[in-house]
Formats: sequence, structure tokens, C-alpha cells
Amino acid sequence: MPIKFMDNKYKKNISLLVFFLGAALNATASEIKEIFNRQQPLTIDGVTITPQKGLVSLYSDGKLHIVGNKQYLLLINGFPSRPGNPTAQCGAGQEMYADIYQIEAKKATRIQRIMIVSCWRSLELNSWQKQEDFSSITWNKNGVTFDWIVPPKFTHLHAQLNLYTVSPELVFIP
Repeated sequence: MPIKFMDNKYKKNISLLVFFLGAALNATASEIKEIFNRQQPLTIDGVTITPQKGLVSLYSDGKLHIVGNKQYLLLINGFPSRPGNPTAQCGAGQEMYADIYQIEAKKATRIQRIMIVSCWRSLELNSWQKQEDFSSITWNKNGVTFDWIVPPKFTHLHAQLNLYTVSPELVFIP
């Protein structure tokens, strides 16, 4: 007599559970994506920003974030690590910076630049083991948090960029 492991009604429930679990895991993934046309001005919710020259990569979540009663946006700029010596150590690597812009009257003003990934200086986001994963950068009611790992011992480093203050302050959290 064949062994029956599961009725069809249970299979349907498990399929639904797997679907919703997959959707939930996908929702927590970083919404920061690459912008491929990095030579042209970028418009996010009616705010236009001209990317810097010499970028190797450009990323954004394409959103305005509200902290207190102010609006901010995030651009991640990637520059060559060693443009003058491309065959040396980290010659093909990138130095990546998170630029935080404050928005007032549809005008963007960069208020902070934070290094987030560096081949040359041995710094990377905790989520960076999966290339182009920026889920270690998160917005909250006070500003933006960053989670890094720092070789050689892969020390965890956590910081909060407070934007509710008079001027932005980066506070390292134990």
C-alpha cells in the first residue's frame, strides 16, 4: 500500500505559505538600484540632480525620505579606486559614497557624504557580500543608518546619520 504523505489541501496551504514568505523576504531587500544613464541629469519626484563627472556607477532608491518636516534623497556614487594606476592593487575597484541631499523648494543641496565601500581603504557594507546589495543602508525617523564590516577582523561598525539636528551628525553606535 503506497504511503500518502500529504493531502492536496495541505499542499495548497504550503504553496501559499512559500509564496507569502518569498514576498516578505523580497520586501526587505534593498530598493536601491543602479541608474544606468549616469551622464544625464536625474529627476526624482520633480527634483533634478546632475551627477558628478567620472562616475563608474550611480545608485538610488528614487525616493524622497521625510525626517522631521524635511525631505531628503540618497544617491550612491561610485568612483574608480585608482584611476591613475588601474593595474595596481584595487585598480579595478570602486570607492563608493552615500550622498545625502536635503530638498527645499524642489532644489537639492548635498549636506553629507559618507564613504560606504572602499577597495583601497578596506571598508564595505555588511550586505556587500552580495554585490550591489545596499540593504545595510536604512532610513528611519531620525535619519539614515549604515552597517559596515571592516577587515582584517571583519569588525562590525554601525552608525546613524542624524538628520533631525541643526546640522547632520554621524553617531557611531556600539
